[in-house]
Amino acid sequence: MSQIDLKNCTFTLSDGSATAKTFEIKIGEGNLTWTVARNIEYTLDRGDFDEVREGDKVPMDVSFDFVWEYLKPTSSEDTIEGGIKGGTYVNPGWVSSDADACRPYAVDIIVENDPGACGDTETYTFNDFRFESLAHDMRAGTVSCTGKCNSAEPTITRVV
Repeated sequence: MSQIDLKNCTFTLSDGSATAKTFEIKIGEGNLTWTVARNIEYTLDRGDFDEVREGDKVPMDVSFDFVWEYLKPTSSEDTIEGGIKGGTYVNPGWVSSDADACRPYAVDIIVENDPGACGDTETYTFNDFRFESLAHDMRAGTVSCTGKCNSAEPTITRVV
């Protein structure tokens, strides 16, 4: 399991349209965790392991919970719930980030971590995130969500 401390990070939800709709959230404190899972295939030869090979990749589990400092949607009609859930919760301009129309609504999650003092910036991209559970409290400024990504691990970009 991997984890990012979201303190002072920028957390962005992005759809898959040509002019991407985004919902940017400045985090006060929180965490994002993910689990990379791979199927492993073992071949036995006379009771001993003869071969171990990596099997098909499986979607990763992702969960996040945070308290935000401010929200910056593309449109004043956009909501956190709409950005994550899609469907009737979302402003009609948003589309799924998954190109396959037969699969459920998905959104890309982009986390930019800029610790400031050392000058290194890390960007984590979780493609095609589909929520499984979502709880949020607008008055308290909290969000807690779990789901799966249609990829085996996040894309990580570091700028030094």
